[in-house]
Amino acid sequence: MKKMKTIDKTATMVLAAMTLVSCASANKAQKPADNMQATKMENNMENLDNNYLILSDEQNAAIDHTNAFALNLMRTLTGMEPQVLSPLSVAYLMGMLANGANGDTQKEILATLNMDTNSINNLNESYKSIISMASKLDRQTTINIANIIAANKNISIKPEFAKLVGDMYKADVESLDFSSPKALKHINGWCKKQTEGMIPSIIEQLDPNTTSVLMNAIYFYGTWTNKFDPDQTKEENFRGYTRDIRRVKMMHNEHEFHYIKNNDFAAVRLPYGNGTYSMTVILPNEDKSVSEIINGLDTKKLHEMNESMEECIVDLKLPRFSTTTETKLNNPIAKLGAPSMFQSDKADFSNMSATSMYVSAMLQKAKIEVSEEGTKAAAVTASIMAMISRQNHPQQSSGNNPNNTTSIWQQLTTRRSSFRWWECLKSSHKTKNKY
Repeated sequence: MKKMKTIDKTATMVLAAMTLVSCASANKAQKPADNMQATKMENNMENLDNNYLILSDEQNAAIDHTNAFALNLMRTLTGMEPQVLSPLSVAYLMGMLANGANGDTQKEILATLNMDTNSINNLNESYKSIISMASKLDRQTTINIANIIAANKNISIKPEFAKLVGDMYKADVESLDFSSPKALKHINGWCKKQTEGMIPSIIEQLDPNTTSVLMNAIYFYGTWTNKFDPDQTKEENFRGYTRDIRRVKMMHNEHEFHYIKNNDFAAVRLPYGNGTYSMTVILPNEDKSVSEIINGLDTKKLHEMNESMEECIVDLKLPRFSTTTETKLNNPIAKLGAPSMFQSDKADFSNMSATSMYVSAMLQKAKIEVSEEGTKAAAVTASIMAMISRQNHPQQSSGNNPNNTTSIWQQLTTRRSSFRWWECLKSSHKTKNKY
């Protein structure tokens, strides 16, 4: 038996979390690298539900394009401040906005998602399929994806748009009196309900000029297939991004996991429930930084990594942590190629309403908890729409643009491609994370 690899060298980790795989997509393990230290085991996928998320070639292409968007979005947010982000939640919101937009505004939104106006139907069908199937693929795992459009009572949402987002995004379209405190309470109450209390609110007040609030919420709760023993959790040294040493609660699990090691990093995949969902921990090698790993990754390389993993016995150490952040998205999304929707003199959402409006603010609140039992994660992404008037001046995008962080990614994988759900960008100092 080969010597087992202990994956606890550094705190600088990249995690790709909650990967959904169908049994039909499981490939035969590849030959391990010569320097692999984990002990090889035979591949054994069992107890998968007989429900697969099967998409067409066009829909898989839409997911691949959205994955590229997720990686691009992550790079705009890398920095030293703690960050948690669900790119899937952002993508759902962007999808609804794209359907409500027209002209250059729509083209920019779709281009940011690496799509064009001819492929918006494939995007809609892909998102519809994920909503329909994500919660059915593992009875041991809880998934909730919800969308809503709350419009001020004086604003008329076009019936065609309301029907489309209802059919494709399962979105409720509601009319509320924004001048009443009950409207704000209702909107925040929706967030709390859809995320099982993890995101209790998304906005603090409703401006009288607000025309509507578009929101997506995602909630995930999965227990590890092979749980960590709480008695094995000990306080240990944990080396951060800046190579500083901290004492943290370190979980320990020696078990069979899918594992790979190459010249840049080592990676191990931790399954939830029946194995449909999983978290992948990516550990940079000693001579590599997190930024180098992040900048060097693309959808093809991530796919190749997943395909090359082999089942081995791995001696794993992983911090127990909880991270919550709020991210302003105006500036990152504008930098990725969609500035017009944030500018009152350029935004065109005429497919949504006859009332001229623009996105005055786009933000996300997200939270992830990793423990011996499993993982809880939730996010709410909101777009606050404001009425365009002659007094409006072109809006400047604003948001966070930090540099050099650690990250946690969450993915949903279909039979042929994976959809990134979450990213957690956390610093190694001045952090609010609880370990």
